[in-house]
Amino acid sequence: MAILERGQDLGINYQVDGDGGTAWLLFNGATLPLEFWDPLIGVLAARDTVVRFDQRDAGATRAQGPFSLLDTAADAAALLEHLGLQSAVVVGHAWGGRVAQVFARDYPHLCDGLVICGTGGHVPATVSDESLTELREAGRAGDKDTWSRLVEQIYCAAGFAARQPDEFADLLSIMWPPIRRSARWDPRIAPSTSYWGLALLPTLLIYGAQDQFGTPENADDLQSRLADVRRLDIANAGHFVIREAAQQVVQALQDFALDLKLG
Repeated sequence: MAILERGQDLGINYQVDGDGGTAWLLFNGATLPLEFWDPLIGVLAARDTVVRFDQRDAGATRAQGPFSLLDTAADAAALLEHLGLQSAVVVGHAWGGRVAQVFARDYPHLCDGLVICGTGGHVPATVSDESLTELREAGRAGDKDTWSRLVEQIYCAAGFAARQPDEFADLLSIMWPPIRRSARWDPRIAPSTSYWGLALLPTLLIYGAQDQFGTPENADDLQSRLADVRRLDIANAGHFVIREAAQQVVQALQDFALDLKLG
């Protein structure tokens, strides 16, 4: 674990894997720790440099009070400067795809390319409010069995736990128990209309067909707005596509990086 100190009440937990090649900067989904990316890291870091960090309400980062997408993008820019990296291919999963778009808008000189993976927030989610409420209540009550069932139902394609039991168990291990943090995202700052689909650099969209947050409609909308865009739809995956289809995702990332090098 390494900490980038950004003030008395802010210490950003980060990790760097690999050395050389393409530099990758990864933005986590909301409240998810940097370990969420683990299934991709071994392959990417074998020949590239991979930078990931915990946003202000996740993992081992130390933070207080409200924060915005702008703050998280600024944390990432400070981290690249701290590491001496001139630029990176930016990858954002879920909520992190919102930050990635803000980062590409505000720090274009630091971006070689943009990957948006399972990101919603523009077209409404299709998951029910009742399911989300039940998930929160199960977490607060310490009812892990109910909570685990709902995690699969809400965030994964149907049957994921049965198809990949070890992967599902590992996913649960980094998410349980749910922890209330002293830092909270303020969604009123930097609404989706301020960044959504405005990227001018080469962009790759990766979406699970059963995603209830980053729905296919969100992917359609982004694709219609972007001028230089590629897209991968993964049939048997949901919102946690990175965990559900890690091999397909990492291959898509490597192919995208090669396209960027070839121009």
